[in-house]
Amino acid sequence: MNKNTEFVPSEVILNEGGTVATIDWGLVEATTILLSLSEITEGQVLRVYTEDMQDIIRLELVFLPESKALTFVAEIYTDAKETPLKLFAPMEVLQKAEQLKVMIRYNGFHLALHMDGVLIDEEWPMGSINLREVTIDWAKIKQGRLLNYEISQQEMFELFGDEKQVEQKANELLGEESTSVQYWRPRGFNTGVGDCMPYFDGRTFHIFYLFDRRGHGSKWGLGAHQWAHMSSDNLRDWQHFPLSVAITEQWEGSICTGSIIQDNTHYYAYYAVRAVDGSPARLTFATSVDGVDFEKSGVYIPLSGRYHLSSVRDPHVFREDNGTYHMLITTSIMDGDIAQGCLAHMTSTDLRTWVEHTPFIVPGYHDQPECSDYFEWNGWYYLIFSNDGTARYRYSRNKFGPWIRPAVDIIDGVQLRVPKSAAYKDGRRLVVGFLSEPGRYGGELVIRELIQHSDGSLGTNFVEELHDYTDSKNMMQTIESFTLDNLEGYAAGGHLRIENDYYLKFKVIPAYPNMYYGFTLAHSDKFDHGNEVRFDPAGRKLGIHQINSSSFSQDEATSLYNINDLDQEVIVEAVVTKEYIDLCVNGVRTMISRSGKQYNYLRFYSQFGTAEFHNITYRELE
Repeated sequence: MNKNTEFVPSEVILNEGGTVATIDWGLVEATTILLSLSEITEGQVLRVYTEDMQDIIRLELVFLPESKALTFVAEIYTDAKETPLKLFAPMEVLQKAEQLKVMIRYNGFHLALHMDGVLIDEEWPMGSINLREVTIDWAKIKQGRLLNYEISQQEMFELFGDEKQVEQKANELLGEESTSVQYWRPRGFNTGVGDCMPYFDGRTFHIFYLFDRRGHGSKWGLGAHQWAHMSSDNLRDWQHFPLSVAITEQWEGSICTGSIIQDNTHYYAYYAVRAVDGSPARLTFATSVDGVDFEKSGVYIPLSGRYHLSSVRDPHVFREDNGTYHMLITTSIMDGDIAQGCLAHMTSTDLRTWVEHTPFIVPGYHDQPECSDYFEWNGWYYLIFSNDGTARYRYSRNKFGPWIRPAVDIIDGVQLRVPKSAAYKDGRRLVVGFLSEPGRYGGELVIRELIQHSDGSLGTNFVEELHDYTDSKNMMQTIESFTLDNLEGYAAGGHLRIENDYYLKFKVIPAYPNMYYGFTLAHSDKFDHGNEVRFDPAGRKLGIHQINSSSFSQDEATSLYNINDLDQEVIVEAVVTKEYIDLCVNGVRTMISRSGKQYNYLRFYSQFGTAEFHNITYRELE
């Protein structure tokens, strides 16, 4: 929308051979740039600047050192910040684009870069673009237009084709969407899965998740997260939907994590909105009749001033047997200047009017308990929350505690970030989180089967439907059993060269409890650099370590502790890729660890004892 008192649609034609034009459109909150590039060579494409030479819009083809390739870069300045928002189209996209048609759309709260009609990158701005008495320079353009309004969907169809045609182009530019969701991330070069919010409605398993670009770096570091959505009735075939809860206002810095619940007529999506000005976050909800199309309520749920209001987030709502709804909210309770991380507690009978109570739990960690989860399962009650991104659980025979800490309170390993759970068919329960990247938010989607032991404690297993590779075009390969024996040192065997990502399964029987055994992944047959997966029966632990690393270089980021029966027969499953190693031990403990390396060589080993390796199979993955 133009801020002038009377809006008049205007455009400037950018002809090939032309070099300069001037406009005076004032402050605008909508514009469209349409260009057909004539060449992909380094240099300026378009520049819009003020009389004092201040950049407003700059489009360039730039060689970026981090990618080591020529990249299309769009810089857009608004009056909200001194630094511009940047959009990128990498060389791999430019090379695949047939028409080299660039479109940049801006509508005040959303900024998008399209190539040949395909969304390549996007940002979420604030403020207005100053197009008052500005000059336009351009080059490398066959033809182009600069408009003072956002073009319509119909105009986009006329320019680039209908949805089916654009999807076909997206497959060409970005690759086809994966049919599996295990280890999945949204298509694109800067995308990731953030906090996940699974929900089972009795028939369909839904995964709502925070759609992320730039590892929480969008909107000047505010994140600009939005709720995305996929679902399945069988965990094998998945449907992806448009955004469920999107940013639609400039003041919305990020749509934060939350939860889904149903009453007799509607789905309710509860979440908090992080404000761009640092003011208290707004706790609110959206509703839907079908679980797909949600409408923001515009209703905000207040918390009292005894809580740290700007950090309010992650509402988890559950229903008690008597019909009372409970909401657990991440924040801190204040005692003067002292803040203690806690889960605030509210109740409701109608999902709209809420009554505040004393905190549900104050766990005493240095930070706030995030992304909480509460459920009953076979007579046990569970409370999950994450600290520093690591999910920890407590359990009790009583609805509301006291909450007991188990010996192993971590769900999976520490690199599976903020997993939350939902029921599934036949009494099953699944947890969904994302694989973290070093120093960066967001990653790949990871789903686990939750295991309940007879004493109420929990474990995790691979999900059968997601790790069933029988439909793979690659045959399962089998290796004959062998024994490795060296009581005083190291013995290795079963050497393999595997070019692609693969799934591995084997049984190992150690003969001495104070030994090590496992397998090694390396980039060469010298096995001098890579990772060693080490089982330590006496220490009751499993670790993924650098080859030749010290035995003491172990921590929760690389190891699982308190694993029983490693001196007995052990069944090991692993998925090995150039990005991560995913392990499952005896169907009750899992750990995923990002390696970021291509390992083409595999061997098995024992150290300080004897180990028999049986039923060794592997299958290369597409």
